[in-house]
Amino acid sequence: MAPQLRTPISTEHQAAVFKALGEPRRLRIVNYLRELGQEATGTEVATHAGISLALLCHHTDALVESGIVRKRKEGQTCYFRLNREMLARVMRHLKA
Repeated sequence: MAPQLRTPISTEHQAAVFKALGEPRRLRIVNYLRELGQEATGTEVATHAGISLALLCHHTDALVESGIVRKRKEGQTCYFRLNREMLARVMRHLKA
């Protein structure tokens, strides 16, 4: 579960977010999920990003750890969706 939105963002969390977004493939994944507006399977995300499923795991792990992307597993299939609340929280923090 994501932390409450009123909780201040720590310097460490900010660094994790910027590190996650600072890699072009990860940013492509985030943009795809943002434009899609719903969750997508790992296969769909990997296909859109032009990467293998193994490489997708590496990139989505960083995005999930930063809180920007949420992951749900159902059987063998992983589903990913953008955590819009966290992204909005980070953007609000930057404006402050």
